[in-house]
Amino acid sequence: MDIFANHLFDWVILIAMIGGAAYAMKIIGEEKSTFKDESYEVQFGNLSLMIPNWWSIVEQTPTHLRFERTDTRYDWYSTFIYYPAHNDKSMPDLLEEKLNQDLIEFDMDVVFETDSRVLFRNTQIQEYFQEVIRVEGKGSQNVIDRIYCDIYIMRALNDTGYFIFESRSSVLNGMLEGPYFEESLAELRFAENPSS
Repeated sequence: MDIFANHLFDWVILIAMIGGAAYAMKIIGEEKSTFKDESYEVQFGNLSLMIPNWWSIVEQTPTHLRFERTDTRYDWYSTFIYYPAHNDKSMPDLLEEKLNQDLIEFDMDVVFETDSRVLFRNTQIQEYFQEVIRVEGKGSQNVIDRIYCDIYIMRALNDTGYFIFESRSSVLNGMLEGPYFEESLAELRFAENPSS
């Protein structure tokens, strides 16, 4: 009892920290279940994207969307781009071209996925985007800038064009927004009334 009485302030701090950690675990555990409730739909061509409420559209054309967090000073953005021609380049060549263009070199421990059934929940999207490459992880840009990057390159079998969807940020910010980017693409669907 003397240990408790002599260190009352320390015990209060420890209990507060444990309570805070438990609360954070509860909130984080509910994030995916509340994603649809806290998102809005954005049409991109014939696709429908679920976008978190706190992402703001800062650029929008028929072939390009760019989102940023305008409510904070996060070093983060996400782009959704359609390129009308792939000039018969393979998917690995398109990825290499993208990485070289942006001067990105991934670390060795990246997530690499090529199975649309793993990336998307909607079976129509899985069948439509049978050619897909996803690379996610930490890396360097311009040799010195440390980044967190998640890139999806997707192409329909009979399409002359391809999509590049990307989330890029500093390492810490990517770990905050990255799961929402991933969930946005997991929920990808065809739009009911496609925009032209």
